[in-house]
Amino acid sequence: MSHRDCYLVADIGGTNARFAIARGSTTSGFKLDEVRRFKNEHFEHLRDAAHAYLESCEGEKPAAGCLAVAGPVEDGMVRLTNSTWRFKPDELASDLGLSTIVPVNDFAAQARGAPLMPGDGLTQVNPGTADTTAMIAVLGPGTGLGLGLLLNRPNRVLTLPTEGGHGGFAPRTELEVEVGRFIVQEYGFVSWERLLSGRGLVNIHRALCQINGTTWPGHRPEDITAEAMQDKTSTSRQTVDLFCAALGGYAGDVAVFTGAKGGVYLGGGILPKISSLFDQSAFLSRFKAHGPMTGYVEDIPVWMITSEAASLLGAAALAEQGGL
Repeated sequence: MSHRDCYLVADIGGTNARFAIARGSTTSGFKLDEVRRFKNEHFEHLRDAAHAYLESCEGEKPAAGCLAVAGPVEDGMVRLTNSTWRFKPDELASDLGLSTIVPVNDFAAQARGAPLMPGDGLTQVNPGTADTTAMIAVLGPGTGLGLGLLLNRPNRVLTLPTEGGHGGFAPRTELEVEVGRFIVQEYGFVSWERLLSGRGLVNIHRALCQINGTTWPGHRPEDITAEAMQDKTSTSRQTVDLFCAALGGYAGDVAVFTGAKGGVYLGGGILPKISSLFDQSAFLSRFKAHGPMTGYVEDIPVWMITSEAASLLGAAALAEQGGL
């Protein structure tokens, strides 16, 4: 038997899919039960992973659901940017025995869930003063680079999905110009995501190896971050330093573009793994360095999301209200 305050929620990236049962409401708070992670490569279709998850759950069944997906959400068909999975929400809801499934961009869910996070799931990066009537931006590097926006309005919270990670990269130093030249030779257009993502770490590392006159060792993103933590003289450390500085410039640009005086939240799966290096990086100085807009940006609060719960909490809130 299903319950109207019980929702199937999921955060579906290009590599992993996390499912949970959310119980409660935005008024009373949500509790996430039976949180489980699956590898996308283990399932041919999303419906297979969703069925496997629901079969493993006990107790009351969800009445509706919300799936946060890493890609654009359009009417009729949802396609993940970095995965072969695709689905029609109405067909999937019927297949899973749910009244509705609301598909949303993953960073739209992060945006909706960020203010619902408990304090122990956040780390303050810049104190600032939040304007509760202004835009909130949630961005972060993972498999790709996501950006979602949130705006509080009377009787409704507006959640705005974007594809802001695909905007054009703006280098700020001579080294970043050289890295951009390397990447443009391969891709033609250098988006922020070409640098600020797991693949972006590899792109930067390859570029720096060429610039430094060394042979690229074939590092994966996890190899780069691990070596950066261990050896401050390595090309991997140089990669992570450039990555964090560029992220600061991007985050500051987003704050100016969107008027995000309500705060900036940093999500994604990479930053919590390199938090000690991030704290020592040029992120904050680059975030604030915006010429005549420096005074505007430097008082904007910035938090890092250190828990994986934000997107699931956001999905629960969006399931409750039936969409964005």
